[in-house]
Amino acid sequence: MPVLEVGSVTKYYGSDLVLSAINVSVEERDRIGLVGRNGTGKTTLLRIMAGSLDYDSGSVTAAPGRTVGYLAQGIGYNSGNTLYEEMKGAFTRAFRIAHEMRELERQMADPKMADPEAAGSERLLDRVMQRYSRLSTEFEMCGGYDYDVRIKTTLFGLGFREDDLDRVIDTLSGGQKVRVALARMLCSAPDILLLDEPTNHLDVDACEWLEGYLRSFSGAFVVVSHDRYFLDATTNRTWDLEDRTITEYPGNYTFFVAQKELARERRAEEYERQQELIHRLEEYVRRYKAGNRTTMAQSREKMLARIQRIEKPRQSPSMKLGFGKSARTGRLAVVIDRVSKAFGERRLFDRVELAVERGERLGIVGPNGSGKTTLLRIIAGDLTPDEGSVALGENASVGVFWQDLRGLNEESTALDEVYMMRDWTLGEARSYLARFLFRGDDVFKRVSVLSGGERNRLALAKLILSAPNVLLLDEPTNHLDMESRHALDQAVAEFDGTVICASHDRYFLDQVGTAILEIAEGRWRVYDGNYSYYREKKAAEAVADAPAAGGGARARSRARTRDQAREAVREVGLIEAEIEQAEARLASVEVLLASEDLYSDGERAREVVTEHRALMEELEKLYEAWETALGEAETTGGYED
Repeated sequence: MPVLEVGSVTKYYGSDLVLSAINVSVEERDRIGLVGRNGTGKTTLLRIMAGSLDYDSGSVTAAPGRTVGYLAQGIGYNSGNTLYEEMKGAFTRAFRIAHEMRELERQMADPKMADPEAAGSERLLDRVMQRYSRLSTEFEMCGGYDYDVRIKTTLFGLGFREDDLDRVIDTLSGGQKVRVALARMLCSAPDILLLDEPTNHLDVDACEWLEGYLRSFSGAFVVVSHDRYFLDATTNRTWDLEDRTITEYPGNYTFFVAQKELARERRAEEYERQQELIHRLEEYVRRYKAGNRTTMAQSREKMLARIQRIEKPRQSPSMKLGFGKSARTGRLAVVIDRVSKAFGERRLFDRVELAVERGERLGIVGPNGSGKTTLLRIIAGDLTPDEGSVALGENASVGVFWQDLRGLNEESTALDEVYMMRDWTLGEARSYLARFLFRGDDVFKRVSVLSGGERNRLALAKLILSAPNVLLLDEPTNHLDMESRHALDQAVAEFDGTVICASHDRYFLDQVGTAILEIAEGRWRVYDGNYSYYREKKAAEAVADAPAAGGGARARSRARTRDQAREAVREVGLIEAEIEQAEARLASVEVLLASEDLYSDGERAREVVTEHRALMEELEKLYEAWETALGEAETTGGYED
């Protein structure tokens, strides 16, 4: 039985038809990727499914008792709460139940409740105890016993740290607020997740954590994403939204692409065969309609009228990118000589030393805030390092794409922006902009009204006109749909100059990268190879023992670290054993609370309630101790990723 059903939903914006009689359903544990070009209505459909947007006709029905969680794209808010307080809001129901349980405990502790002389005391105690038992079960289902662990696990998985917990939401960046919204929704544990670009603002580690979360998620979800690796890792069905309707495909994104291309080729072949048949029939009718074969010509004319015409497959327009042949630089395009940078007491990186050769494609990866954009700014000459220097190679001409899309004038039109780069006719400018999907009146749009994807394409159009031979790219695939990302992949891969790119797009780094620079926690390291090689190398290093090195002091230090790690892991195990025992005792007590026999003895009932409360307090302390010990184990290397 579907947990969420969309029946013949149609949606207009004014006179523009956006969705036409959409019929889809979400089944138990469905993992659905909703794909399509920018502007086709993916967000509109998600909002309708979430109940936050009206539609013109049709129906949207969730199964009884099923809850829907919706993450809007770019959502952010100010609340005045700290991060931890904001997250506790996901457990409001659990806290309400806890408050009622405390009140019931107070009632059960009242001596009058156990007084056999009091009128109706037994019936009242019986009702209170039964209510308490039901609430205890509901409290557990709402996450009341482990809310602290769930909050911290989710926040830390999405890139927050311990010292972020007391930060006020209002002081967080826009990207951080989006991550808070995602974390809170995940903690609220709805039955159906509707996620609109959830990986925006997530670094690579957070993306991979979210992938793991969704793979183990017990409910169903529909996700809109332009991250190909994310869709491949998490989905098993694909909804392709095109021409205002949805075509469903089994499998993840890669499987969908192959199946859609095969279907397109089959339709094209069927169309061509039908056109040949129609041409032969029309030619026969034309030649013999007035001759001695009139009867046969009329028969073929009737046959023509009965043919159900196959619509000619349309190839959707795609961005046409190409940097062309660039001027040749010296052998070394960029030399980074012992560059360091800190902001206040926070050191981003120390003594980075790199020589980027002509034709190399260096990808920069690392957590949000690790210094990737800062290093690009230093290379571009936009920021001065604290130490060291950057030198460009002979004949180097640098072109920069910034993720904040600086350099676009909000009051200019798309035409104005390209006129600034070259002296050409209106026809030439319009023809050039058409390569970046600015057609018709789109060229007269002001920058201020352009979407994120349109701004990105316009910035790329200007970048190519600057004819660089060294590209500095800061999250260049942001806001681009799959087709436009593919065009950019190809253009950068075919570029004959040098590329240094900071990106969270793993597929992009795999397609174009020849080396990966990792910046994290003030340290840096270069890996020779693309993103997949980098991840394989990191995984191998995580499980391998550190190579032996000379020096007794070093050996003793490593031995000491190993001993600390083993001790930390042992401590985690001991605490987990205590938690297991306490949880077993708690389960036994809760069985007693659910027993009707208990209610006949008011004194015994109060003892059981008191024991239940003590066990809950003990478990809370054990959970805190477990978190501390686990953090120590991870710090000393007792647990590897």
